Amino acid sequence: HTFADPLQRAVQVAPNKTAVISGTSSFTYAELHDRCMRLAGALHALGLQRGERVAVLAANGHAYLETYVGVPAAGMVIVPLNTRHAEPELEYALKDSGARVLITDRDPGKLGAVVEHVISIPDSYESALAGAQPLALGVGVTENDLAGLFYTGGTTGLSKGVMLSHRNLVANTWHWLATVPQREADRYLIIAPLFHAAGSNSVLGSIWTTGCQITLDVFDPEVALDLVETHGVTATLGVPTMLAAMAEAQHARPRKTDSLRLIAHGGSPVATEVLRRTHTAFPSAQLTEVYGATELSPLATALVGEEQLLDSSRARSCGRPIIGNSVRILNIDGEDVTRGEVGEVVVRGPNVMQGYWNKPEQTASVLKDDAYWLSL
Repeated sequence: HTFADPLQRAVQVAPNKTAVISGTSSFTYAELHDRCMRLAGALHALGLQRGERVAVLAANGHAYLETYVGVPAAGMVIVPLNTRHAEPELEYALKDSGARVLITDRDPGKLGAVVEHVISIPDSYESALAGAQPLALGVGVTENDLAGLFYTGGTTGLSKGVMLSHRNLVANTWHWLATVPQREADRYLIIAPLFHAAGSNSVLGSIWTTGCQITLDVFDPEVALDLVETHGVTATLGVPTMLAAMAEAQHARPRKTDSLRLIAHGGSPVATEVLRRTHTAFPSAQLTEVYGATELSPLATALVGEEQLLDSSRARSCGRPIIGNSVRILNIDGEDVTRGEVGEVVVRGPNVMQGYWNKPEQTASVLKDDAYWLSL
């Protein structure tokens, strides 16, 4: 399967169902599909071919979702840029990836000189879609084609472009759906930034199951809670600081949030007290911790039903391997360590990245025997 498959299924089974709510805008699956095809046609008209890179630097919104799905579905490669990175880091990612187009909702500044074309959201983006000839999605695209380059933080030097194929990202979507099933009636609130692999984790799954996605451009706990109440949000994913802020806001001024059935979190350790406050604020929601890395598309483990474990030692766990991959703790010789010993997290599965873009040595240091070694 490729990125085109979930969208084509959604159009087949639920064309008139609302797919995306973004501010005052909303689109059905038929409209979302058409807009993705028009985006593909607009990029093709600029001369882009299969395998070429398209960068996006923007806040969460329907244009981001369309770009995230439509670019890979058309056989091109999405390059999500971290909106918190400084201009030199963004310039490096653009040059390193060889992106020819930048889609952005802000003044590109010097970045505009790095690419051939800048498409500004909303004006030139909407004009490009309106004037484009729709291009069929998924034609000639295979599961082993590169779908995205996700640039990691450069904590040990320059950022690395993590190469994730259609197979990597689709497989991890299936892993997530098998571990924490999504439903046709789900309304998923996107509060984590879509440039992050975990932030975009819900996108393909929601489309495949014909759920509705509601985007929040800039996180604000009060606005997030209002959206939960207004739209009957059933699921969301954020970092622990987001959970803490939403829990305190709910305790201070309660909204109707009993529609929430799932609150997932990851990205950093979470204090047990934050989980307690989150559970008392949203008692209808199952709490689920996720752990992984961009190199894993991004999920490796999940602790499902965390709210039931708050008085046990397992509350500090990152959970079990998600269905579909294997996780082991090994020593430097590749042997399983005994309980209580420190080792390296080693993950094997179809979600393991293809490698780092133009960095064969760094790739070889973490990919061994078709598994990813995540140093502790």
